[in-house]
Amino acid sequence: MEVGLALAGGGVPGSVSIGVIKALEEEGIRITHVGGASSGAMIAALYAYGLTPDDMTEVVPQLNRRYLDFDWKAVMMKVLFYRPYLEGWLKGKRLHDLIAKLTEDSTLSRFRIPCAVMTTDLSRGEPVLFSNSAVEGYSTETEALIAQAVQASFSIPVLFQPVRWKDYVLVDGGVLNNCPVRIVKAMGAAKVISVDPVTPFVTRRTFSIPSAYAVFNQIVNLTLQGQMREEHRHSDIALYPSVGEVSAFDFGKVNHCIEIGYRYTKERMEGIIRKLQEPT
Repeated sequence: MEVGLALAGGGVPGSVSIGVIKALEEEGIRITHVGGASSGAMIAALYAYGLTPDDMTEVVPQLNRRYLDFDWKAVMMKVLFYRPYLEGWLKGKRLHDLIAKLTEDSTLSRFRIPCAVMTTDLSRGEPVLFSNSAVEGYSTETEALIAQAVQASFSIPVLFQPVRWKDYVLVDGGVLNNCPVRIVKAMGAAKVISVDPVTPFVTRRTFSIPSAYAVFNQIVNLTLQGQMREEHRHSDIALYPSVGEVSAFDFGKVNHCIEIGYRYTKERMEGIIRKLQEPT
């Protein structure tokens, strides 16, 4: 059996996709196409490059707050010299360098399967795909480094500085498409599984307001939920692993999220296989 995967972002909760991939592979389900946004793009890119779920389970939990490289110089220029703008608090270079190391500074052409990394061009208000092949109907870039594409895809506006590449001003792909089901289908996948840990978080019964960040996080997730609902309508199977109260930068919960994704998928494997066996 073969399938394409559309992996939603969401920061640390997005790491559920590693467990999902592991569970699918254990059942002999071959992943032929993959796409993602933000943290989903990172997992999609690492998998397409050749890292196994076990490799990612070893590497991704190493992410911690040391990789959040605050641009203190820009902040001080803003505060002390009334600089008129601050593009973002975080530079994103440390995360870029980690991806570059894991992918050996490779270009998109080194992906072993078709892969789409979603980004958003602020200057045009349009999605830009980074992929190893052109995707019909979408603006696609095929010549960049994998690390450049992934950095752009996880550059959450305001928190991270935009990535300037060619004439683009690139930010998080999830701004316009956080779970690119239709794009994975456009790449050639006959059937697509979407993986979305955001919707269960947004639709939980209780919501507390411990901080301004919690409010910001909930607003972002509510926005994402609306556009992902439309994408899920085009998926053959939609998976919604619930990781509980895990925030985007709750790095200590990565292993927890991976395990949730694995167990959630295993528990639903009979239905997944039945769906994949249905004629297209």
